[in-house]
Amino acid sequence: MKNRINVVLLFSAFLVLNACSKKNDPVPPVATATPSSQTISTGAITAISLSSDIVGTTFSWTVVQVGVTGATSGNGSTIAQTLVNSGSTPGTATYSITPMADGTPGASIIVVVTVNPPAKITFAANIKPLLTNSCTPCHLAGGVNPNKWDDYATAKAKISGILDRVQRAPGSVGFMPKVGTQLTAAQIALLNKWLSDGLLEN
Repeated sequence: MKNRINVVLLFSAFLVLNACSKKNDPVPPVATATPSSQTISTGAITAISLSSDIVGTTFSWTVVQVGVTGATSGNGSTIAQTLVNSGSTPGTATYSITPMADGTPGASIIVVVTVNPPAKITFAANIKPLLTNSCTPCHLAGGVNPNKWDDYATAKAKISGILDRVQRAPGSVGFMPKVGTQLTAAQIALLNKWLSDGLLEN
């Protein structure tokens, strides 16, 4: 009988010790990303907030980028990085985020950021306003020049000549606009991008 009691006591002590051991085992943190995925335009900054069920959790991440530049590995509670897509199709930055609490890592989570390429330049949205503002009054209705830059077909057909003239030195023969302000480098780049994008109308 005494031996049976001793066995019961030992077994009870084992259960208590085992329970205490499990209670003291470190609990891995669970990471949450807000938002869990994101789509941004090229040149925009990511805005991913990281949190956990355990106070004091820290976060680190690695990243794989495809068709994107600007994404880097790091740590902190927010992923705020400027991502650039210079191509013509969407690219991605895939972040693998690992939480750590009291020296115990939690399961990694994945956040995919899709980065859209630059918008296509079109005549209606970008080029017509530029030309009508810069080339008035000569190249608009009532102007002395027969080429009207508010007309898509005409501007498209003459884009090489337009680019040649607006890039000449002010005061030189053929420099345009004759009676307006010289186009800025950004405006000339816009004209060139319209050409490289395929001279789209809309």
